[in-house]
Amino acid sequence: MPLKKENILIVDDNYDMLELLHRNLKALDFHTYKASSVEEAYAVLQESPIDLLITDLQMPEKSGLELLLHAKEHFPETPTLVITGFPTIDSAVQSTKLGAQEYLIKPFTSDELRKAIQTALPTQRKTLEAKSAESKVQVMQYSGMVGSSPNFHQLIDTIERVKDNRATVLIKGESGTGKELIARAIHYGGAFSKMPFVAVNCGALPENLIESELFGHVKGAFSGANETKMGLFEAADSGTIFLDEIGTLPLGAQTRLLRVLQDKEIRKVGAHHPQKINLRIISATNADIPDLVSKGLFREDLYYRLNVVTIDSVALRHRKQDIAPLSQLFLSKYGSEYGKPEIAISDKAMQALKAYHWPGNVRELENLLQRLIILSDATIEVKDIPSALTDAGRPSCEDGVLLSLRDAEVAHIRKVLAAVGNNKTKAAEILQIDRKTLRIKLS
Repeated sequence: MPLKKENILIVDDNYDMLELLHRNLKALDFHTYKASSVEEAYAVLQESPIDLLITDLQMPEKSGLELLLHAKEHFPETPTLVITGFPTIDSAVQSTKLGAQEYLIKPFTSDELRKAIQTALPTQRKTLEAKSAESKVQVMQYSGMVGSSPNFHQLIDTIERVKDNRATVLIKGESGTGKELIARAIHYGGAFSKMPFVAVNCGALPENLIESELFGHVKGAFSGANETKMGLFEAADSGTIFLDEIGTLPLGAQTRLLRVLQDKEIRKVGAHHPQKINLRIISATNADIPDLVSKGLFREDLYYRLNVVTIDSVALRHRKQDIAPLSQLFLSKYGSEYGKPEIAISDKAMQALKAYHWPGNVRELENLLQRLIILSDATIEVKDIPSALTDAGRPSCEDGVLLSLRDAEVAHIRKVLAAVGNNKTKAAEILQIDRKTLRIKLS
C-alpha cells in the first residue's frame, strides 16, 4: 500500500516566499501547511501530523532557532530543514546541533529544494514503514473484533478453546465492552455455527412473562394463552442461547434455569411433561455476581453452574493499545456508510483518544467516531473532538500548576462524573469505590 502524501510545514514571515515554497512543494506532490510566525507554527505542530518542518531563521518576535529547539524537544521524530537569506557559520552550526538535516541559502532553485527534501525524508519514510509493518504484525482481526493488546490476544485464545464444545460460559465486564460480540464469536466461529443463536436481554423481559418467554407455554396455561408458544430456549435448541444481564433474572426464573442446566430439559408453563434440549448457554453480566449471591439476590449454585468458563471483557481504558485498530475499523465501516471512505484521523487526535478514560468503553468510542465522521472534513483533528473528552484526558494540573494529590483526586472524580452524566452509581463503578466513599471524597 503506498504511503500517504507527506505533510510539510513551511514557516517564513515573507508571504511571497511562503507562496513560492507552497507551489514548489505542491508540484512535488506534497501536502503543505503554512505559518508566517513561530507561534503559528507551534499551533500547527500541536494540531496536525507533520512529516517535515521547513523554517526560515530570521523572523520577528521568535526566531527559527527557537522553533528548531521546540521541535527537537516536543517532536523529535520530525525532520527539519533550514532556509535563510542571511547565512552565517554560527547559525549553520546551531541549526545542525538542533537537528536540522539541511541548510539552504536563499535564493535556491527548485532542484536544490527537491534534493534537500529527499535527503531529509527517506529516514522518515523508513520509520513510518517500520511502524506500519510492526502494527500489521500486532493487530489481529477475529470474527468482527479487532485489537493488538495482550488482553485481546488472550481473549481470542480463550474463544478458540471453548468454541467447539457446549461448556457454559460467563462473560463478565462493564457495559459497552462487547460482551455480545464475544458470545457471537464463540458461536459463529465454532462447530455449531450453522445452528441457531438466540440473544436474550434478561433485564428487558417483563417479570410476569419471563418463564413463558424463556421456556414457552401451552394453550390455556394462563389467561391470554390462546395457543401453545415456543420459548427462547426451545428456539435455540442445538445451538447457543445468550443470556445478557443475567444478574437481573428473578430468583424464580433462576431456579428454573438451574434445572435446565442440571437436567438438560425444559418444561413449558402449564405442560405436564418436560422435553429434552441440547444447547450451549452463554451468559453475561456487568454486575458483581458474588456480591449478589452474598445479598441473597442470586443463587450460588446457579452461579457455579454458569461459571464453568469465565471470560473477562476488559474495559477499554485497560487496553488502550486497541484504541487505534478499533478506530480504524469504525472509520472504515462508517466512512463508507456516510460517503467518506477516505476519512482519516490525525496522530494528535489519536493521542487524545488514547488519553481519555472511556467510561462507555468500545460502544462510546464507536458512537463518537460516527459523530466525528459526519461532522469532520477529510481528516479528524483534535479540534473536532468534544472538549469534554479532551479535557478529561489532560494531566491533573491547572494553568500549568501541579495539583495536590487531594485536589487531583477530586478533579478526576468530577471529570468522571461529567463524562457519565453525573450518574454517581456509574462513576463509583468506574472509580472502583462505593457511593458512600464517593460522597466522602467530594465533601
